[in-house]
Amino acid sequence: MTLTDPNAVGAVVLLVVFVVGVLAGRAKGRLGLLLGGLVAVVAVAVVVAGVSGADLSAPPEVLGPRLGDVYAVVLPPAIAFLAGWLAARGTWFRRAVVVGVAVLLLAAFPYAAAGAATAGALTG
Repeated sequence: MTLTDPNAVGAVVLLVVFVVGVLAGRAKGRLGLLLGGLVAVVAVAVVVAGVSGADLSAPPEVLGPRLGDVYAVVLPPAIAFLAGWLAARGTWFRRAVVVGVAVLLLAAFPYAAAGAATAGALTG
């Protein structure tokens, strides 16, 4: 595993975002930091959607894959940040459950289907 492998880079990014979420969850103003982190994720989503050329007036068969790509880039860091924030406090069992659910969600989330469903809802 080298840092030129995209999967390794993605794993490192998710680990860093998870640690940032833990630090935000342990801080004094943790609710504000949670909201700030989620607003940052939404800002990244807007930038990624703009860069990828996601035109909301496009037909669903064109818009769906683009939104799926946006979801695939934006949702994993959002899930990692939220999981870190939730795992920052509580028992070890709760922390294990939060991290386990986050890992399952990251592994099984249907990005393409979610993009197609969103495109269908936006256009029809």
